[in-house]
Amino acid sequence: MDRFDARDSGLIISPLTTGDCAAAAARAAAASLLFKFDYEYVTIQHEGNTRTISVYKDAEKCSRDEAHFYAVMEGGMAPDIRDKADIHVSVSRVTDFRKVDSRAYMDVRYGNLFLYAGEGIGIAAVDAPPTRKGQANIEKDARKLIFDAVAGVCEISDGAQPLLIKVSCPEGIMIAAKQSNALSAFMGGIGIMGNYGTISDVHQRDIAGSIENQIREQIELGVKSILVSPGDYCADKIYEGIHLSLKTAVNCFNFPGSAIDAACDAGVENLLLVGNVGKLVKMAAGIMNTNSYASDGRREIFAAHTAIVGGTSSQVRTVMGCITCDEILALLNNWGLRDRVMASIMGKINEAVARRCNGRLKFGVALFSEEFGLLGATVDTRNVLIKVSQEQYALSLKLK
Repeated sequence: MDRFDARDSGLIISPLTTGDCAAAAARAAAASLLFKFDYEYVTIQHEGNTRTISVYKDAEKCSRDEAHFYAVMEGGMAPDIRDKADIHVSVSRVTDFRKVDSRAYMDVRYGNLFLYAGEGIGIAAVDAPPTRKGQANIEKDARKLIFDAVAGVCEISDGAQPLLIKVSCPEGIMIAAKQSNALSAFMGGIGIMGNYGTISDVHQRDIAGSIENQIREQIELGVKSILVSPGDYCADKIYEGIHLSLKTAVNCFNFPGSAIDAACDAGVENLLLVGNVGKLVKMAAGIMNTNSYASDGRREIFAAHTAIVGGTSSQVRTVMGCITCDEILALLNNWGLRDRVMASIMGKINEAVARRCNGRLKFGVALFSEEFGLLGATVDTRNVLIKVSQEQYALSLKLK
C-alpha cells in the first residue's frame, strides 16, 4: 500500500509538521555549508515514530557562506491547509554581528546560533507570552528541534562558529490568508510548530565521502598535486608563510587521515597538508581524528617534546598547565626551546603520515599559528610545495 492509497483510506502515515520540515532542512543546510555534502533525506525520531523527510537543495541560493534547503510538508489531513507547503531554511555564517536581527531567537545551550523568520512566517503583532511583539511564530519545541539539528553539525565540525538560521515559506502569506480562524496575535504567514524529537548524528562516512568528492573533482580537472587544510583558520598566515591561497584547498575538516587515504586511492602524486597547530599537532601522537570532542593531547604532546629536547621538569609541568597552544608556544619561545620542540614534533608527524600513506604519495605538512605564523614543516615539504603551488595556481585560473 503506498502513501497516497493509505491517506485515501483515512489513515495517516508519519504525518509531518512544519517543525519537522524546518529541522530537516536546517540539518541539510548546515551539513552542506560546513561539510560540503548534501543530504537527500533526514530522519527524525518522535517517541518511537520515525519520520523520514526528503530535503531539496536550492543551488541558486547557495554560496561559500550560505546553504539553502527546503522540505515539503506532507501527511496533513484536512483542514490543514499547510499540506504540501514548502518549508525553506538557509544557514549562513555570521560575518558581522551587527546584522543579526535583534528579534532572533537564541537557545541557552548554543550561544553561537541565531534563529529568525523570513518570508511567509507569522510575526507576533502584540506581546503574546512567551512570544514578544515582533518575534516569529516558531513554537518552543520546534525551535529546540531546529537548534539541535544545526548544533549537531557544529559539534562534529569542532567549532562554535556563529551561524544564522532563517526559516521561510514562500507561499506562507497566501496560506495564512485562507485560514478561516486566523490567530489575531500573528500576522504575515504561517507558524512553525510540532513536537520535539531527535535527529541522528552526522556520520563520519558522510564526511569522508565529502573529502573524497573534493579530491575527485580536482583529479577530474587534471590536478595531481593537492592542497589540504582542516579549514580557513590561519589562511592569512599560510599565505604569508608559503604564498598559497586556501581557496582551492580540499577541506579535510577534522579528518586528515581520511584525506590522506582518499588521496592515495585517487592516485594523487603530491599532498601538502597545512593548518592550525591546535588541530594538526595532534598528528604527532598518531591522532587522525582531530575533533576536540573525540581526542586531544595537545598539552601532552608539547610537554613530551619539551622533555625530549632537554626541558626541565618544571617547564614540562608549566606546559601541562596551559590552556591554548599559543600560550605554550609563547613560553617555549621565552625559554629558547620553541624551534627545537617544533622540529621534534614535526619529525613525529612525518612518521605518522608516512605510515598512513605507506609510500603511495609524496607529502608535506606545515603547521601555523595566528600569533607566530609558520612553526614547522616536515622534511619534504619544500619539494612538495613547488608542485602543489604550480598545480593549484593553474586550478585557480580554471575555476575563475
